[in-house]
Amino acid sequence: MRTRYYLYCLLFMAPGWALAQDSTRVSKDSLPAFGNTPKADTVNNISPDSVIRYRINGTYLKSIVQDLGFTASRPFHWQGRDFAKFGVVVGTAGLLMAGDYEVKQFFERNHTKGLTEITNQIEPFGNAYSPYLIGVLYVTGVVSKNRNLEHASLMAAKSLLISTALYTTAKIFIRRQRPTTSDNPFSYSAPFNSDSRYTSFPSGHTLTVTTVATAFAEIYGKDYPWVPWAAYGLATLTGVTRLYQNRHWSSDIWIGASLGWFVTRTVIRNQRRHSKKGTYSLQVVP
Repeated sequence: MRTRYYLYCLLFMAPGWALAQDSTRVSKDSLPAFGNTPKADTVNNISPDSVIRYRINGTYLKSIVQDLGFTASRPFHWQGRDFAKFGVVVGTAGLLMAGDYEVKQFFERNHTKGLTEITNQIEPFGNAYSPYLIGVLYVTGVVSKNRNLEHASLMAAKSLLISTALYTTAKIFIRRQRPTTSDNPFSYSAPFNSDSRYTSFPSGHTLTVTTVATAFAEIYGKDYPWVPWAAYGLATLTGVTRLYQNRHWSSDIWIGASLGWFVTRTVIRNQRRHSKKGTYSLQVVP
């Protein structure tokens, strides 16, 4: 197990070191002073929001609470297009719920020893490995003095904390029975029930890995087109493993992924919004 752990660490660090080689990033000395409004670098074509970067300090910790409140309040500020997206998410969840039992039966009929071994290797990416990934990439950014990678890791960590808080709250109120203990996808219990059988909705594994995937896809996707493919590909495989292992209904997976995507996009877009207004510099100490 220890050998496997080190192999995964090397796997995580490889793309981190590759991203750290980008020489076009702003150096530490070129970051704006505290309280100054950042301006675009017309020589290197660097936008204001590409200059402002997080570091671990009291302001960063405070921003987690601020962004949690901002994310939770977003539905009260939705407009037409936002409600249309929400309708697609809810409608898709409804269709999946109608076929949840059939999906469960499909995976149960197609269990093999080889697939079981593969899913056992992928499943931890939705639990233990994602925090390790963030930590390894953060250390890589610090050691290589790549502020963009350091910032991206901190944004992923913040998004993960917020999405975890929201999904655990949802589990307290929506007590859906897991498919391992029931063939009825419409079996629910009363809120606050402590029975561990009723912890299916939404999928925490899928939410976790999708949150991390979205953070790096949003931050690095424009400069490195392979990042979203790799990140979302891994997130999709993780969700499939939870279906294969009969730990979640397909609608649990869909909502977990949707929630992780929504939270991370909201957090990152809020950061960019403050950056473009020139007000975000008050929240970062270079």
